[in-house]
Amino acid sequence: MNIIVTNKYKDLIYNTNIEILKELHGVFKVREIVNSFNSIFYKKIIVDATALDGFPKEDVLKELVASFDADKLILFLPPDNPPPKRFLSFLVSINLFNFTDNQKGLLELIRKSNTLDEVKEFQTAEKEIVKTEQDSDNLYDNTDAPGRIVLGFISVTENAFSSEIVYSMKKTLEEKYKMSVQAVEVDSKNLAYYNINDTISINKDRLGDYLKNNLSPNVILVDLNNGNIELCDDVIYLVNPSLYTINKLLYRNRSAFINLKGKKVVFVNSLLSSNDVNQFAKEAGISVYYNLPPINDRVYNNEIDKLLGKLGIVEDTAPKSTKRGLFDIFK
Repeated sequence: MNIIVTNKYKDLIYNTNIEILKELHGVFKVREIVNSFNSIFYKKIIVDATALDGFPKEDVLKELVASFDADKLILFLPPDNPPPKRFLSFLVSINLFNFTDNQKGLLELIRKSNTLDEVKEFQTAEKEIVKTEQDSDNLYDNTDAPGRIVLGFISVTENAFSSEIVYSMKKTLEEKYKMSVQAVEVDSKNLAYYNINDTISINKDRLGDYLKNNLSPNVILVDLNNGNIELCDDVIYLVNPSLYTINKLLYRNRSAFINLKGKKVVFVNSLLSSNDVNQFAKEAGISVYYNLPPINDRVYNNEIDKLLGKLGIVEDTAPKSTKRGLFDIFK
């Protein structure tokens, strides 16, 4: 029987139809994985690389190999983000010979572990490449994650529907635009009730490291709560414009709207007309980036699609007016 530690590629590993003794799902430090499987006898331990907190840093991989019997350890690499040869060379150099990015390879490694002879082709890459980049902290050679977007959400008022919006955006991007999307909650677990893949809850102190090392998704949607907004490429501020929630917000913080000047404010669950939005914005001294009506999170939503277009995440297909007016910034 085998142990699996999964995150993004849970379904792919599960669909390999391997015998599973125990599973962890999420993002973990190596010591957390070790502590979870103390005194358990197993045939192989399969670790989804995206489940490793700190992957693909050298020290994290060295700790992983040192913590388990290398002959029983299988590292499942991201199939949609193939590693450079120098990364595979590094794995061989630390005696981690069992790595794959596909189901067939996984089944083969469960049946029979690799030997040095079967991976020695990568040793040449080590001599040719690693020597010139030996100080690199990221062996994947794509630390800037070109093309990746990290979009943060801040709930300014109560009942701001951040979980519903994150879920609907993720569903739209994946199903319509075939993008790889990760949803992250900071110090919360509301998204868990949607029972969807590629969704994690994380402590705010670990968010920075997670974003730095999770390079595969096209888009990462972060329900920030108390998380650091500086870690995101863009942040939208969710405001429920109902009289009750606005009055409650101002009762607690009279300067709430002053802090929103220059921010991308999105009205949510809004039934306000364009005139209402304009009047609200004028009185509050803010700009309203988008006026989002109530959404049905069970089906595709055109308003979510249009918001994604305005944010520049997908192509904006909204009709362009040839005549500009004072309130053209409002939807």
